[in-house]
Amino acid sequence: MPFENVVAQHDQELTTAEKHIARELLSNPIQMAFLPAAEVANRAGVHESTVVRLAKKLGYSGYRALRADIQADHSPADRVRRRLAQAPELTALVSAEIEALNDMVSAISMVDLEKAARTLIQAERIYLFASGHATSLVTFIDRRLRRSGFKTVVLTGQGRDLAERLLTLTTHDAVLAFSFSHQPPGLASLLGLAAHQQAPTILISDTIGPFIRPNPDILIWAKRGAEGQFLTLTVPMVICNMLILTIARLDDGRSIENLERLSEMIRQFNNEGHALDNDRDVL
Repeated sequence: MPFENVVAQHDQELTTAEKHIARELLSNPIQMAFLPAAEVANRAGVHESTVVRLAKKLGYSGYRALRADIQADHSPADRVRRRLAQAPELTALVSAEIEALNDMVSAISMVDLEKAARTLIQAERIYLFASGHATSLVTFIDRRLRRSGFKTVVLTGQGRDLAERLLTLTTHDAVLAFSFSHQPPGLASLLGLAAHQQAPTILISDTIGPFIRPNPDILIWAKRGAEGQFLTLTVPMVICNMLILTIARLDDGRSIENLERLSEMIRQFNNEGHALDNDRDVL
């Protein structure tokens, strides 16, 4: 049964505080479904025990079971089904993306983008982190940064693997992380370690961004579309491109110089390849 129906069935039994919590949960279920009870309580202005009491009053074994039920209601498959049912046409999907991009214009601050760009320019190495489908953004921005002459470290794996890659993180480095829909495993430890090492952190995110803990030093976030709909990486991809362009504008020619050097190197490698092909033809 959808969570809103569960709440409706028990509406007469709920106290004013419990109804307020339920409204908070229903106001943004995709985001709220991944928050701990303490964070939900903080948003609703109640004690954490009230959140747990609400879960049990609604028939769940505890808050985790309630949260799992909301997550199931808003799974990726469920969002795709809704998108197919409501807007199966290409024009509708494009219109939704355009609307999200227009909203992004007012949500993203150029001050924050320039601050993030300067942070990356000053870093000796840039550590890149993401999980799930967001790893495609790491692959993209890793290549862009390397082409502009920056040293990058792509953080992969979890637990031991992640810790080993972070062993050399220093105050002279920077962390650029991505998080969408929920806080991925490893992100909290990464942000905490970076803070301990006094390495600046930048997070590109969506509506979950303001609730990520520990707080990153720089947060750049925007909605990726309407809540409950099929969401793409169009908005964060545009943010990544804008960040790269902002770096190129502020790095005193470093990016352009390295791109020109890269072009020359590519020509050399291509010429060598042609020479080898000609030698084979002779043989």
